[in-house]
Amino acid sequence: MLQLRLPTILKVLALLSLVAVVTAGQARASAELEPRETVKRAVDEIVGILSDPELATDEAREQRHRLVVEQVEKFFDFDEISMRVLGPRWRDLDDEQRRQFVELFKKFLERNYINRVDQYSDEKVVVRAQEVREDSRGNRYARVQTDFIIGDQQVPVDYRMIERDERWVVYDVRVEGVSLVRNFRSQFDPYSYGELISRMQEQIATGEGFELDELEVL
Repeated sequence: MLQLRLPTILKVLALLSLVAVVTAGQARASAELEPRETVKRAVDEIVGILSDPELATDEAREQRHRLVVEQVEKFFDFDEISMRVLGPRWRDLDDEQRRQFVELFKKFLERNYINRVDQYSDEKVVVRAQEVREDSRGNRYARVQTDFIIGDQQVPVDYRMIERDERWVVYDVRVEGVSLVRNFRSQFDPYSYGELISRMQEQIATGEGFELDELEVL
């Protein structure tokens, strides 16, 4: 089995998806797309930005980052991701605390991983099959299988999606079966909510607070 550390996984994810607050304009554009087409469109748009030679210069770095973030913000349901990352603790938070965590977690990811898009070196993404299911309450879920090609390595990356307002958004990404949500949940579980907020704020401000590079994925 391929051994991947979290930074390697986040390089994969950074090229495809960073953080999420869905915009209304993209919601209309994405309406009625199947899960597989939603993923393919997001991949094509982001890879297009990263492959653009006019955006590859140091002078265009800030613009490149902004364009990537604008695209990936249309792809994830970050409220859902935050709820799953916190697990049962989410139920104990009031609305203001939930908003606080969502915004901080979004900044936390962007602060730590936006620079990884600069490592793009013509990696390829192959979008494969989709599976769609519906639960007893009528909620529709999907899994979209992709392969991320890094040199001679083929890394399976699955997107777990949910249908919201006639559009498909991502709530988890699994690299070789390892869940991004579960990784962060195991990283955050030892801390109280107050400690977690303080550490995230420290990480955003200074780049220190969590030793993310030490979290190994098996």
